[in-house]
Amino acid sequence: MATNEENLSILKDHQGREVALKEVKVNARLHELTAEVDVEQSYINPQNTNIETVYTFPLPIGAVLLGFEVEIGGKKLLGHVIERKKAERDYEEAITDGNSAVMLEETGPGLYTVSIGNLMAKESAVIRYRYALMLSWQGSQLRFLLPTTIAPRYGDAEAAGIQHHKIPKSSLDVEYPFNLSVLVEGSLASAAIASPTHAIAFERIPNGIAAKLSGRALMDRDFVLTLESETAQSACIQTRDGEEHVAVASLRIPPVKTTNEKPLALKVLIDCSGSMGGTSINQARKATLEILNALRPEDSFNVTLFGSECKHIFPHLMPASGKYITEAWNHLENLDADMGGTEMEKALVSTFALHGSENPPCVLLITDGEIAEHEKLVRRAAKSAHRIFTVGVGTAVVDAFLQSLAQTTGGACELVSPQEGMAEKILSQFHRLRQPKLEKIEINWPITPEWATPLPATFFAGDTVHVFAGFKHAINGEVSLHTTVAGQPINVTAPVTLSAEQEMPRLAAAKRIAGATEQQALALSLKYQLLSKWTNYLVIAERDAQAGELPELHQIPQMLAAGWGASAADCLAPASHRISPKGAPASFVEMADIPAYISRKRGAASFDDMDDDIPLGGDPMPPASVASRSVSYSRAQKRGSPTRPRQFIERMEASVYLYTREPKLPETVDDLIEIGLDSDLANEIKKLVAGGFQELGLVVAFLYALSESSISHFFGRNLKRIILKRWKDIEPGEFFNQVMSVVVKDVTADDWGVEVSGQLF
Repeated sequence: MATNEENLSILKDHQGREVALKEVKVNARLHELTAEVDVEQSYINPQNTNIETVYTFPLPIGAVLLGFEVEIGGKKLLGHVIERKKAERDYEEAITDGNSAVMLEETGPGLYTVSIGNLMAKESAVIRYRYALMLSWQGSQLRFLLPTTIAPRYGDAEAAGIQHHKIPKSSLDVEYPFNLSVLVEGSLASAAIASPTHAIAFERIPNGIAAKLSGRALMDRDFVLTLESETAQSACIQTRDGEEHVAVASLRIPPVKTTNEKPLALKVLIDCSGSMGGTSINQARKATLEILNALRPEDSFNVTLFGSECKHIFPHLMPASGKYITEAWNHLENLDADMGGTEMEKALVSTFALHGSENPPCVLLITDGEIAEHEKLVRRAAKSAHRIFTVGVGTAVVDAFLQSLAQTTGGACELVSPQEGMAEKILSQFHRLRQPKLEKIEINWPITPEWATPLPATFFAGDTVHVFAGFKHAINGEVSLHTTVAGQPINVTAPVTLSAEQEMPRLAAAKRIAGATEQQALALSLKYQLLSKWTNYLVIAERDAQAGELPELHQIPQMLAAGWGASAADCLAPASHRISPKGAPASFVEMADIPAYISRKRGAASFDDMDDDIPLGGDPMPPASVASRSVSYSRAQKRGSPTRPRQFIERMEASVYLYTREPKLPETVDDLIEIGLDSDLANEIKKLVAGGFQELGLVVAFLYALSESSISHFFGRNLKRIILKRWKDIEPGEFFNQVMSVVVKDVTADDWGVEVSGQLF
């Protein structure tokens, strides 16, 4: 097991380098309508060189980051939210100047990445961040989820828009200690509290209940705390926002009993990919049997199993008679996670095409949701005329995808952890499946608000509706919700009370961002200091003794989620005793338990083609990318062929990272031509060289201008950094920079923007 004397979890690469994520501490507070969570991540660099650590981690959907602090180099520094592009630029400036910098950014729905640049030899760093989220009751239960790890995901994460150095990678050989305490305060403390995921100890304190982990815990499964209460009520609180006021109404729609339940046209879709192995597939089997038991003779159904391919038990929807129920049971007896990768889009499309009923179709999807690209899939599902109800099973469910898929199609999402009541969750989904549609919700405030956040497009009896609103002055009275179901009126009211919740205006602003234009969203993010798609947190620590070289990139791996590709018994086994997951996608088998350096070598045309070391500051690339780039560069060397700008960048990355032990950029125009620079453009630069201008300065200024152009996103982080460092060292001069800015002004991924030779300069 990769641990040192202090029981630190460390990553060893092929060269024996060590980098550690020491531990993670979490303190959470549940009170009134919100959960507030403080997280502390401790890092150490046991190397003799400066490094850059990159760690991508999950947060709950709906979490709003409210604070960021860094302790590094003996200094405590507060992070500030600034525009994303400026944050990235300032971060790189600090790194290439030899200072330290820490940046926190949103990587995707529910995913965040912290980068610590220039963590010096033997130095430690502590990252602290704070977030809050609204609590939502479903019926009599409230579920607080704290994600800890990211399970391997099937598909191309880069195609989903995640830069390669941010893509989470799992390792079988790391263990991260996890400390957690939760305070449950106020009226919430009167609920029945339990955790289906961890052993916890309770202590009653003056203002509520304190819950702590009992025994040693690791970051290999999400933490879930459940609260059960039949007396929880709707509420509305208001607080000051500068000279104005913000109110949030949390309104619980009561359960509705109806006798006019229409027959179901149900399509059950079960994920049997390798990532569902062990605990997850066992839960899926149990869930499906519960579903079949709950069907009525007038219903119709089918069951589809999918992985790399999909298999329908029946050719179309069948009546839910004893004959077909029994046949489906027999098919499910040997259900296993042995169908390869998670080709969910193909499975959904094939399931949508099943016919056999005139009733409105609905899909019940049982999966861990572990796929990389899901936005395109959600858009396609929205056009299918199917309502999709999702049940996420396992210890590290991708809730962002499953919630989005359900909400977009008019369905609902339930998440289930090991030891949680599967039957109860399935029955909850069945209640929703059979529910008549609620009519449009109306919210009435005591006075008309200046603004209000939009209501959810889909909601069910028993759910909680949160809505924020802004007012010029404090309001009195009550807020009310009105809707109808099957002709029955439903009215929910809550008195407006004053609160000292200082962060409520920021939570409201985060909710407003979701429906704002890009310009409005950026303005709200900056005004309320909120991390978003348009902003990052940044800390810069200036150093007296600056780093003389660029840092080596060290990516912190994820602990493999408990039960991922293992039996239920293996869930609790230490990482060193786990086996390779049966039926796992090939990409995971090759990458998860192999150091990144070896994985890169496996993607080359042959092992003999590779150097023994990663170049300093080298940016790791997916095996397929490395292979294709090395081959394309080799061919370019032989024929010196011009290429498109995007291909030029790819070939340059291949030449810098794969064919030298040190990162060596092109220094002459002929070097650029060798990679594939447009001949007209190359000739124009050569004219300047012939006129007496320094060739190296022109080449470096050109590369820098290209890396800052409209196609800058095609550059890997470290390639851009190497170019920036070289540009600073060379100092080409204002004339060179202006000329090259003109050269790349009209460049696109497919066109250099050069017209007639001799007209550029």
